[in-house]
Amino acid sequence: MKNTFLDKLLHRIDRVGSDDLQNYLQQLAREKGFLETVFNTLQEGIVVIDPEGRILYLNHAVEDLLGLPGEEALQQPISRYLRGIPWASLLAEKQILNRDLEVTYPLRRQLNLSCVPLDASDHGQGRPRKGPPAGGFVLIFRDLTLAREETRETIESEKLGALTLLAAGVAHELGNPLNSLNIHLQLLERDLRRLDAFKSPATKESWQVLQSEIARLDTIIANFLRAVRPTSPQLKPENLNALLEESVAFLKPEIDDRDMLVEIDLDPGAPALLIDRDQIKQAFYNLIKNGVQAMRTGGILRIVSERDDTHLILSFIDNGSGISPDRITRIFEPYYTTKASGTGLGLLIVRRIVRDHGGEMQIESHEGRGTTVRILLPLPERRVRLLTAGSPDGGAPASDIQAKK
Repeated sequence: MKNTFLDKLLHRIDRVGSDDLQNYLQQLAREKGFLETVFNTLQEGIVVIDPEGRILYLNHAVEDLLGLPGEEALQQPISRYLRGIPWASLLAEKQILNRDLEVTYPLRRQLNLSCVPLDASDHGQGRPRKGPPAGGFVLIFRDLTLAREETRETIESEKLGALTLLAAGVAHELGNPLNSLNIHLQLLERDLRRLDAFKSPATKESWQVLQSEIARLDTIIANFLRAVRPTSPQLKPENLNALLEESVAFLKPEIDDRDMLVEIDLDPGAPALLIDRDQIKQAFYNLIKNGVQAMRTGGILRIVSERDDTHLILSFIDNGSGISPDRITRIFEPYYTTKASGTGLGLLIVRRIVRDHGGEMQIESHEGRGTTVRILLPLPERRVRLLTAGSPDGGAPASDIQAKK
C-alpha cells in the first residue's frame, strides 16, 4: 500500500523519538482493530493466503460459510479445507480464478469464489513497484444460495404462468366438447332404456365404459386446472387432527384392499389452524395415496404431527421403495411422475395448497427405504422471535427463518 500512515512512518523512523514511536504504535493498533472490525462485518468471506497457500487471515463470515475452525486454521494449507481446486498450478502461475462451488458443510450452500494475487492490484496501473512483490492471494467467497433459490422460484413461477395460459386453452377446447358428449350420452341412455337395450350385457358394458372414460377425462381436466389456476383459500379455524382422521377413513377401503397399515400419532394439544378445509383435505388425500401406492403389500404408512415454536409439522412416512437422488429433484415438475399411471400433478397441487396457506413442504427419501413428506403450517400465534444476547449460536433457528419468508 502506498502513502499510508505506516509508509510515512517507515520513511522517517530514524527521526522519531521513543515517546512518539509509542504513540505511532498505538495509532497503528487502532487502525488494525478498525480494519479487522470492518472485515468481520462483511457478508462475504475473506481469506488471505501466502505464496505457499497457507492461511494468513480469515474473517468471521468465511468461518460460517466453510466451517473453518477460526484461529486454528491459521498457517494451515487452504487445500486442507477447500479441495477440488488446482492450488499448485494456481499459486505457481499467480492465476486469477473465478468459479462457483457447492459446499455441504456446515450447511449445503452454493458459493462463488474469486481468487486474486495480492500483487495484481498494481497491474495496469502504470506505476513502478517499490520493493519485492507482496505475493500471496486474497480469496473472496460470496453466498449465492438465496439468489439461486430466488432465480429457481422465478423460473418456476414463469413455468406456472405459461401453464395457466395453456390451461385456459385446454378448458375451452376440451371442456365444451366434453360437456356436449356428456349431455348426448344422457339422452342416448334414455333412448336405450326405452328400447330395453340394457338387457344385453355387451351393450350395458360398453355404456359403462363410455361413462367411465368421460368421467376420467373430466377429472384429468379438473386436476390440471386446479394445479395451475391460483385459488384463494377460504380460511376458517379447523382441527387438523380431525381432518387427518377423516382423510384416512375416506381412503380406508383402498388401504385395506392393498393390505396395508396406517399408524397415526397426532399431537393431542395441537391448536386449531386457519385453513381451507376442502383444500387441505385434498392435499392429505394426495399424500396418503402417494404413500400407499409407493409401498408393497403389507407396508406401513405413519402419519405424525408435532409442533415447534412457529409451525405445526405433519409428517407422512412410508417404508416404500423411495426415490432416487436424480428423480427427487424433479418431483415438483408438472407431468413428471415415477408411477406408471400417474399424472405428475399431485405433488404440484399439494405444494400450491400448502404455500397458499403460508406453509412449506419438505421431502426426504432414501432409495429402498422409503420417503418422508413434511408439511409445515404456521401456527396462529406465530411471531418472529428475537434471540437474546446470550443465545448460544447467535443466529436465527430454521423455524424463525421460515417464519420471516
